[in-house]
Amino acid sequence: MNETCLLIRGGTVWTGDRRNPRAEAVLLEGERVLAVGSAAELENLEGARGARILELGGETVIPGMTDAHLHLLYYSKQRAGVSLFETRSLEEAIGVLREATAKTQPGDWIHGVRYNDAYWIENRAPTRHDLDAAGIDRPILLTRVCTHVQVANSAALAASGIPEERWGDGILLETEVAPVLKAMETWRAETGKTLGMIEKACRDFASYGVTEIQTCSASGYGLADDLAPFQRLRLEGRLPVRVVLYEDRLPQWNFMSGLGDDWIRYGGFKLFLDGSLGGRTAAVTSPYTDDPSTCGLLNHEEEALLATVREAHKRGLQMLIHAIGDRALDQAIRAVRAAYAEGPCPCGLPHRINHVMICRPDQLEALKTLGAVLDVQPAFVPSEIAMATARLGEERIRWSYPWKSFVDSGLVVTGSSDCPVEPPSPWRGIWAAVCRVGDDGHPEGGWQPHQKLNLEEALELWTVNGAIAVGEGGQRGRISPGYLADLAVLDRDIFRIHPMELKDVKARLTLAGGRVTHGDLPGWPAC
Repeated sequence: MNETCLLIRGGTVWTGDRRNPRAEAVLLEGERVLAVGSAAELENLEGARGARILELGGETVIPGMTDAHLHLLYYSKQRAGVSLFETRSLEEAIGVLREATAKTQPGDWIHGVRYNDAYWIENRAPTRHDLDAAGIDRPILLTRVCTHVQVANSAALAASGIPEERWGDGILLETEVAPVLKAMETWRAETGKTLGMIEKACRDFASYGVTEIQTCSASGYGLADDLAPFQRLRLEGRLPVRVVLYEDRLPQWNFMSGLGDDWIRYGGFKLFLDGSLGGRTAAVTSPYTDDPSTCGLLNHEEEALLATVREAHKRGLQMLIHAIGDRALDQAIRAVRAAYAEGPCPCGLPHRINHVMICRPDQLEALKTLGAVLDVQPAFVPSEIAMATARLGEERIRWSYPWKSFVDSGLVVTGSSDCPVEPPSPWRGIWAAVCRVGDDGHPEGGWQPHQKLNLEEALELWTVNGAIAVGEGGQRGRISPGYLADLAVLDRDIFRIHPMELKDVKARLTLAGGRVTHGDLPGWPAC
């Protein structure tokens, strides 16, 4: 038997190559794709003689997927937290926290994650006083689903060292939570479980067919991340996904984006221009419809921002700029335009703008001129239909979550989860991009149905475009001869199922560099 070659046949291979989008089989040799085509063609190739054969039963094979924006280390911690995502009232959330407390030891922190007060019957954020009244004798921190709003009880605030006169109602916006998170991290570090938590989180992504994550460190928000844990996992043969890291600090040393190798690399510089729509901290040009007292918050003064952006650009750092509101997007456009006025970025990569949830038509034209990569999260649509409509009103909603307009503009658009804001499954995002409905299937026909993507357009966001965004378009993101053998064998034929089923898709088998990262292929190399 040829122990270096694997022939996969019996299903539909979606290649990601528009010139040759479908095939019957794919032949792998080592860490690369050797050939793609009909089963008969591949079976007659010399490399197929004696190859291991994986016979499918009609499932779909796709290129390995890229989650183009998430917070992996924070997800690994939230994964170990107390999920409040399904709760529908503050009272129910308190009950869940009490149940979780019964399983902890004295002195343990209780971290409630992914609460969404827009789903609660009270329709308000919890406060320190609500948590104190729950009778839980532990430090408690609640993190809203958007991660831009957090709530601490008195015990957590005391542990953080924040003076009592500044505790207020315990609601912490944006970076105000940093001292509380530092105190909780000090406790968590004593458990010694961080590396195992990260590996489990990475394997969650591999189980859906993801072979690369582009993770972001946001230390000011308590979402710090770094490369060392991934390097250690790789040295131990336990890293199942490729990793690209963006940091919210300019690097101390003088190097450019792309430093590293095919598995672990430095991606660039992350900038947060505003907050979240759910927390009304996203910067919009006119007041929120459901709270006319605010237009959200810009995090940077213009001149200081422009100076930082020019420095990052001159140093060859690809920027990933967080802009949710249209006022923040105006600032992002001005900043990127100022950067390009200095000449091309030395690293050769386009700058990226993340979220872009509210985008006026004039702004889209400006983005096309700049050639920016747009990183979007279609899974926000089912989660935010009601909230966004209330926040933005009828006029602005027409410019919001406009993924189809972005794709049709010819810009490179990538798909991501923003995990842990949304679950790690890219299939929830693909389903949302194709259907644009809530989990209940409403509204019938879809919310702003003219912005729906077809399935192949949606797949490109998570495969072809995720690789292009970081300069890997010539070796990842497609199933093509010479490309890295990053692919996923799905658990069904995604082109024959009802679109509502897309959110439930998983991978039967995931390969990264020809090695099994999820699923079972006895005798084949795995990590």
